[in-house]
Amino acid sequence: MSLLCAFISTIAGHTFVEKFEAGGKTYKGFRQASKRDPGNQSPAWWTNQGWGLQPIYGDKLSHPDIIAHRDASPSPYTAEVIAGSKVIFHWYHEGTCGSGSGESGWDCSHHGFTATYLAICKNSDCSKVDKTQLQFFKIHQAALIDYRAGRYSRGSLREQVGYWRTDAIFYNQGNTQCVVIPRDIPNGNYVLWTEVTSVHNNGEIANRQFWPQAFNVKIIGSLVMNGTSVPDGKKGTELYSAGDALLQWNMSAWHLSSHGTLWTASPRDS
Repeated sequence: MSLLCAFISTIAGHTFVEKFEAGGKTYKGFRQASKRDPGNQSPAWWTNQGWGLQPIYGDKLSHPDIIAHRDASPSPYTAEVIAGSKVIFHWYHEGTCGSGSGESGWDCSHHGFTATYLAICKNSDCSKVDKTQLQFFKIHQAALIDYRAGRYSRGSLREQVGYWRTDAIFYNQGNTQCVVIPRDIPNGNYVLWTEVTSVHNNGEIANRQFWPQAFNVKIIGSLVMNGTSVPDGKKGTELYSAGDALLQWNMSAWHLSSHGTLWTASPRDS
């Protein structure tokens, strides 16, 4: 498995995880016109995201679709991953910003945060869990990084947008996102939920865009003793609210000097 998490960069803003690397193996993401077994034994959850790859919008923060995309249900398969190791998500994106070549899979007008969560599947594997009852805890987060020269800086043609973690993923990391599975959680079966988001549409919270994806993983090799509890979590439908500062961010009006740093990279994100 490649653990290189930074690559050179190779209009829609429509994306999904094309490939998922875990435990020395590479799995395909789920992308089909309808929900059915793709026959590839991937741990990627099955969804009705479909060919259009539309986002889940901010008016569904409390809807089950926010957990793993539209009408998502667990895969019958699971990927093993060692506690303390990295998993890698390869997001779909083609073209470059401003190239005029029909950029797809993301768009350079989109800027936002990324977050990754785990939820333990108690007493079973994760193939039959009720996603609305899972308790998710965050293992990484990253949002606005800084303001830098060019299209990210104050006064540019795109106004005061800033350089966000999604900019890093799609334009400086070859569409890849690496996350470390914590060493200090118990062995067991978990749902791993990651997402990229965009808050580029100022105004109503309903304009915010989420691309959540989920995978079944079995964590092994933990350093903690048997019987250790997992961190406290929340139901996926309760993780976000319209009052969250990130979801209210106005790119044309706010900046670091007056509003502070929001969600800079955590140690478990790259």
